[in-house]
Amino acid sequence: MNIFHDIVVRTVRTLLLSATIAAATISSVHAETVRVAMLAPSALLWLHAIAEEEGFYASRDLQVEVLRAQSSPALLQAVSSNSVEAGISLGDLVIRAIDKGAPIVITGAVLEKTILRMVAVEGIDSPAGLAGKNVTAGAVTGGTANMMLYQLKRAGVDTSGVKMVAIPNSRDRIVALANGQVDGALLIAPFDALATREGMNLLADFTEPYLQTPLIINKNWAAEQPKAAADLTQAMQEAANWINNPANKDEAIRILTEFTKAEPEIAAASYEFIVEQQKAIGVNFEMPEASLQNIENINAELEGRTPQQLRISDYYDSSYLAD
Repeated sequence: MNIFHDIVVRTVRTLLLSATIAAATISSVHAETVRVAMLAPSALLWLHAIAEEEGFYASRDLQVEVLRAQSSPALLQAVSSNSVEAGISLGDLVIRAIDKGAPIVITGAVLEKTILRMVAVEGIDSPAGLAGKNVTAGAVTGGTANMMLYQLKRAGVDTSGVKMVAIPNSRDRIVALANGQVDGALLIAPFDALATREGMNLLADFTEPYLQTPLIINKNWAAEQPKAAADLTQAMQEAANWINNPANKDEAIRILTEFTKAEPEIAAASYEFIVEQQKAIGVNFEMPEASLQNIENINAELEGRTPQQLRISDYYDSSYLAD
C-alpha cells in the first residue's frame, strides 16, 4: 500500500513538474521581445530595473532585451532607425530629432524633473566660484550643457568665460573633478553622493519641471506592434507608481544598490533626493507639458531668442498609458 502510495505521489509530482515546465515554455514562446536602448546603469534607469526585478515586464509576457548605447546621440539614432524598438533618451535630443522628422514619439516621462546636481571641487562653495573655470555636464552644447550654463547664468556668472569639457558619464566626471581636469560638474545619482562623500561641494539643484529622460518608441514599430508598445510603457508606468509608494522604499533602495553596484547608504541618499525631495519620477508616468516646454525655454534664453510654444502632441502620445 505504501509502495503504491509512493508511486502515485511521484507520478503526480512528475506530472506537476512537467506541466510547470510546459507552461513556462509556452509563456516564453509567446513572450514579445522588445529591444530597448539604454546608457550605462544609473538612477536614470531605475524604473527599468524595478520593472525587471518586480516582474512588471514578465506579467505582461514581455521580454526586454537591453542594448547599451555608447552615447545619447547613438541611442537616439538606434531608435529612429528601428535598430531597436525603444529607448530611454534625453528630452533635449528627442525634441530636436522629432523636429527633424525622426519617426519616434515619447510615451512617458521616466524623469519629469532633472536629477543632475551641480557639484564643485573643494574650495568652491557657490556657482559664482565657477566663473572662468572648466566644467562638464556631458556634451559641450545643448541638453545637459545648456542646463549647466543656464544655472550658472541665473547665479550671475558670466558664462562666456566658462569652458565646457566633454565627459559623457558621471563616473568619469568624478574622476575629472578629482584630478583637476574640471572644477565643476553636473552629476546624476548615485554619483552626486559619492562626490560629496569625497569632500566635494553640492552647489545647486534645478527644481523646475524639466524632462530629463523620456521613454521613446519607434512609431513604425508601434504601428505594427501596438500591444507591445503599450505593454512596455505600462510596465514602466507601474514601476513609477510603485516607487512613489513609501511602502516600497527599502526594496527600491535595494534594487538601485544592486543595479548600480552602489553602497546601500549611497542608494538611500539617491532615493531621498530623487523620490522624496525632487519628486523627479512623476506619478502615473505621465509627461507634464511644462517639463518639455522648459527645455525649449532654457535653450531659447541661452541662444538669445524668443522661445517657441511647443505643440506637445507632436512629441508625446499618452494613449499607450493605462487608464
